[in-house]
Amino acid sequence: EQLVAHFDVHDVLANPARFDLKKATAINGTHVRLLEPADFRDRLVPYLQAAGVLGETLTEREAAVLDQAAPLVQERMNLLGEAPELLSFLFAADDEIELADDARKQLKDSAGDVLRAALEALEPLEDWRAPALETALREAIVDGLGIKPRLAFGPVRTAVSGRRISPPLFESLEILGKESSLARIRALAGQLG
Repeated sequence: EQLVAHFDVHDVLANPARFDLKKATAINGTHVRLLEPADFRDRLVPYLQAAGVLGETLTEREAAVLDQAAPLVQERMNLLGEAPELLSFLFAADDEIELADDARKQLKDSAGDVLRAALEALEPLEDWRAPALETALREAIVDGLGIKPRLAFGPVRTAVSGRRISPPLFESLEILGKESSLARIRALAGQLG
């Protein structure tokens, strides 16, 4: 009753209220980054299931991949709904990877050479962990082909994820494993000729 008694419509500002979606998204991103890693991982599951990336019940392999991948994207995400686009390639069969239009368009004429150099560097590699993968690819592409680091790894990222933007490349290669990573790189190299 006090609220009603003190309310005066003349005190209400005439400016229309505006919902700032960018600000709300940024605030949500801050909260996503504050989540405990296990909580963040668990919150991704329903989004991945709704998008058909994961089945109703997680397999051991899916749980292991998600355990490894979730920390890689937590700092990059603003909305949990971004998870399917960022992570689906890690759960897809090698022959199910489809190139996004923007990823295909960003491939330069040198992409075939980059992918062939990547294959030559990665095929004999025994240590399939991110640091060793990074060293091998840097030596083959940046040093070997003289391509700037910023541009060097785009074709490899596109080959393994089908996207221009993905979780960190070397960690993604590690999660996918040698066989799957090489199969995806070979497939795109074959398409490019």
